[in-house]
Amino acid sequence: MRKPSVSVRKLAVLAAVTAAAATAASLALSSSHREAPNIMLDPSADNTDVYAWTAKDANHSITVASDWIPGQVPANGPNFFRFDDRAKYYIQFDNTGDGVADVKYLFKFNTRVRNPNSFLYAGPGTMGFGDPGLNVIQRYDVTRLKYKHGKLKARHVVAEDLPVAPPNIGPKTFPNYDNFVDAATRHLPGGGKIFVGQRDDPFYVDLGATFDAINVREGTGNEGQGKDDFSGLSTSAVVLQLPEQKVTRDSEQVTDADANNAVVGVWSTTDRRRLQVTNATGGGSHDKAVQSRKNRFVQVSRLGNPLINEVVIPLGKKDQFNRTTPDEDAARYGTYALNPELAAILNALFGIDAPEHNRTDIVQALLQGIPDLNQHSGKNAGTPVDTLKLNLGVTPTKHPDRFGVIGGDNAGFPNGRRLEDDVVDIELQVVAGILVGNPVPLGDGVDKNDKPFLSEFPYLAAPDSGLDSNPSDRFEPPHAPVPPGGGS
Repeated sequence: MRKPSVSVRKLAVLAAVTAAAATAASLALSSSHREAPNIMLDPSADNTDVYAWTAKDANHSITVASDWIPGQVPANGPNFFRFDDRAKYYIQFDNTGDGVADVKYLFKFNTRVRNPNSFLYAGPGTMGFGDPGLNVIQRYDVTRLKYKHGKLKARHVVAEDLPVAPPNIGPKTFPNYDNFVDAATRHLPGGGKIFVGQRDDPFYVDLGATFDAINVREGTGNEGQGKDDFSGLSTSAVVLQLPEQKVTRDSEQVTDADANNAVVGVWSTTDRRRLQVTNATGGGSHDKAVQSRKNRFVQVSRLGNPLINEVVIPLGKKDQFNRTTPDEDAARYGTYALNPELAAILNALFGIDAPEHNRTDIVQALLQGIPDLNQHSGKNAGTPVDTLKLNLGVTPTKHPDRFGVIGGDNAGFPNGRRLEDDVVDIELQVVAGILVGNPVPLGDGVDKNDKPFLSEFPYLAAPDSGLDSNPSDRFEPPHAPVPPGGGS
């Protein structure tokens, strides 16, 4: 029987978080948008967020939402946002805890323009993918890759030529946009579902206040009144729901939270060829050079926990971080994490006595996993790697607490990450020291997304149309101060 997500285990879990750890961790206070110099110049390859959770309507399945291409203003035409046909997009799973992928799902895209003599993405009154008025059509293939000790052992094409839901241009162009969403929502052979296309960006944060030296607009950010700078913006989403046995170490369903196969680490990446020439698709000599086997694909972006690269990794290492893999994190970046710069900044701004050195509590909460909750079992238990670790045996919470584990809700972040989890407030309070006896009611003043999430697949809210585009206009209403962790 699965164990409840909010239970008497809370005290034991929180106590375990404070245990010492031997190696480094990293932390972020928001999501991965424009996090490194090179990827800032390549938005179509930029991972923005990864979410992994057990959906309330899909028990014994893992649901992953991986978003790419930050800051999509819905009205930005006529060349609207889309996945890049020249890139490889991956969702990766580590079921042993060593930071090396055991299962990958690869997404490759192909875009066709029906009428290159028209400037329109679609003509007025386009009703669906079969409508000749749809001028730009993007489709994709899904391939499952299985590894052992980092070596590819099996490759299986799961589905081919599936449609990508187009951008929501507006009601005159797409009188019934849901037609495209429904047609892009597919059942996968062997179980599971998939959706790929534009959705409302589920991340919420007062970005202006955050990067203006945590310049919260009211109090310590726990009284609302923050500006949701991602409100009204869209993202390009891959939502993948799989039976648990597709990603567990023994290919079996998870029986309960204590099962040896219960914890899975999740992250996403983007690969490009080392040499990339714009529009090199004409079949000439340049195209042959680009497609050569010698011109191999290399990783240019990655994202696991929300957002270590912006805040912990220094400018000189950010691009390197995007090129490397989770199993290298402790050795390469540990020196920047145990003494987080953010803690010193918070002390300078608020005088909150946040510990500035030897932050092994952060290591455990985010990189090693919390014992008896989302730490891998077996020989790699406690290995510090930047993956989003989810215990598939924890029952979903009927009414999620936005503070996740520090709010007593063990089904929330950092045990995976749900759409509702307020990772900005959680991580600010963790850096301040809530896990080591220094609870401080920090936040950014934004408590939820600008749109309610869906109760069924694909869960992310629909994007605003281009006609209705009005980004970054939502302010959180004022409210009474919220105690640390949301407690009373």
